[in-house]
Amino acid sequence: LIGDVEIPGVDSDGVGIPGVDDDEDLELDPDGLPAIAEDAIEIPGVDEEEPEPQVEISDLDGQPTLDDPPPIEFEPQVEVDTGGAPVPHVPVPVTPTAQPAAAEPAQGPRRSTRVRTQTKSGYQPSLQGTKYAYAVTQLMEREGVLHPDAHMFVQDDFYQADPDIVAHVMTQLSLKVGLKTWGAKAEQAAHSEMKQLHMRDTFKPMHWHELTAHQQKTVLESHMFLKEKRDGKIKGRTVAGGNKQRDYISKEDASSPTVATESVLLTCIIDAEEERDVAVIDIPNAFIQTKIENEKDTAFIKIRGVLVDILVDIAPEVYKKYARVDKKGVKQLLVQCQNALYGTMVASLLYYRKFVKSLTSIGFKLNPYDPCVANKMIRGNQMTICFHVDDCKLSHRSAQIVDNMINYLRKEYESIFEDGSGKMTVSRGKLHTYLGMNLDYSERKLVKITQIDFLDEIAEAFRKADPKGGALTKRTAAPENLFKVDEDCEKLSSNKMVEFHNLVAKTLYTTKRSRPDTSLPLSFLTSRVRGPDKDDWKKLSHLMQYLILTREMPLILGADGSGILKWWVDASFAVHPNMRGHSGGGLSMGRGFPIVGSNKQKLNTRSSTETEIVGVDDFMSAICWTRYFMQAQGYEIRDNILYQDNKSSILLEKNGKASSGKRTKHINIRYFFVTDRVGQKEVSLE
Repeated sequence: LIGDVEIPGVDSDGVGIPGVDDDEDLELDPDGLPAIAEDAIEIPGVDEEEPEPQVEISDLDGQPTLDDPPPIEFEPQVEVDTGGAPVPHVPVPVTPTAQPAAAEPAQGPRRSTRVRTQTKSGYQPSLQGTKYAYAVTQLMEREGVLHPDAHMFVQDDFYQADPDIVAHVMTQLSLKVGLKTWGAKAEQAAHSEMKQLHMRDTFKPMHWHELTAHQQKTVLESHMFLKEKRDGKIKGRTVAGGNKQRDYISKEDASSPTVATESVLLTCIIDAEEERDVAVIDIPNAFIQTKIENEKDTAFIKIRGVLVDILVDIAPEVYKKYARVDKKGVKQLLVQCQNALYGTMVASLLYYRKFVKSLTSIGFKLNPYDPCVANKMIRGNQMTICFHVDDCKLSHRSAQIVDNMINYLRKEYESIFEDGSGKMTVSRGKLHTYLGMNLDYSERKLVKITQIDFLDEIAEAFRKADPKGGALTKRTAAPENLFKVDEDCEKLSSNKMVEFHNLVAKTLYTTKRSRPDTSLPLSFLTSRVRGPDKDDWKKLSHLMQYLILTREMPLILGADGSGILKWWVDASFAVHPNMRGHSGGGLSMGRGFPIVGSNKQKLNTRSSTETEIVGVDDFMSAICWTRYFMQAQGYEIRDNILYQDNKSSILLEKNGKASSGKRTKHINIRYFFVTDRVGQKEVSLE
């Protein structure tokens, strides 16, 4: 959901709303907002003589959808009062094709006679604060598609984004738009989703007067989104507008861990080396299977529109007497969530606690360096489970033991309903898809990782953004002038900036998983997303052409059985415009690089030796963590070697102060840390 923004005239605390009485049956307009008295709110910069723009906020359950406004231009207008004297008018937005309309005298009495203060020329609302949260949560593009980076562009030109580009990168639709797009399939998906929620006793209907004053202030809105899966099926998901909970739930109380990508890749190498049997499972309806035991975690939500009809149709004896219709004719139903629901801040944490309890109760132990990796020795061999919320990867030498674990999880989490939903998805064999990565264990003691489908999506988005992207002739991921920045180069348009950011973000997703060869250009392009210019677009185009040309190239990982972690770290001196260096490095256990890094250094150095030391320091956390994680997995580490090509930096890192001179005192803390780890035999330098 999108971040905190304000809706003029609406108080998020439910207190002091002009024109609204604070009683049980609060009058709501068709948009799900409190009905407001006609003269209760003054909108800055809008003269009531002029017709007000009709902005409708979709409630995602049958209400109108907000159209994406065209790029805004301003031109001064003049209106004439009844005395004939010209009066300057506040600039109003017009489109390039708009024709100036002749001023007409006011018809009838004014709605309000109070004095109005015009805003200053060029006034722009800040769109900050919690009161805007409800409205911006529901803002939709022309095609009803949510922008994937809405939380990042809410104060920029997000609303001007090309809807075709947005529709391509995000296929999640509101209920209304989904019904128009997919018809009966969408209706069936919505009905199936609500039926699952009912069958799991998720909702307890209530009357408004049964809530305390504090509970009434914390009532959340509900939404349903529809998404077409790769197999053509339509999936519905009910979510709560949990952004309102930020006012009284801290981030620390709601944070839930997820498995690190590095942990997944390292365990894949172990799976291949030990020739384990691997299974990937998807636990169905993970959150709503989690009962809320603590009263402070309880959430109250308001269901509106067609979703109320669906619930009443499923169980009229349960919900019908609680359904209400406001004066605008909108149906609404107040319910208490007895299970964790998507969108609430604590849902993922509650499920994590439940799943960990399920594992630890049968003897699994969590890896202290990744709380989403659990291990257990069974019949003399280790079983490992990596879990990212409801997506799990299981591995053991014995296929029978893997089957037994799957059956255990089925008993704990699988509930199959009459329509066939609720069944656990299980992948067995040598080919799997886990967290967007295609894992291929067909070749002995190796795992091949690809993301061809996702790269095809990136390629299609790039072609839409730049139809004249050029021939696919790039054989390298980065151009030679990657770090050169022309301060006088023309900046990209607002739409182009959004496309640039989307492509960089999507490519970064593949870089961390299957395409470490793109780390260098991505490290530069990610630093340019706030103000990219045309040169940056050319560099991005170079990378896109390379990715399209090499879309089928896999990341091949394997271990040579030596038990040695081999790191290569290097650094380039003063290559950035501000004369800072650049660090790069990676880990190999015999075949391929599961961990790769490339980053701009955060301080200036005076020599290549200092640059090398800073580069090593940048990687020391990963170097130490990898050793600790693998040892906690029971993997024998005989050595952790760091290879460098600068003898001066190696001497400083090995000997510490004994090799320090006047020119190196200011970086003592960095090489002393490396020296300490070398002394503890956690790292060796070569």
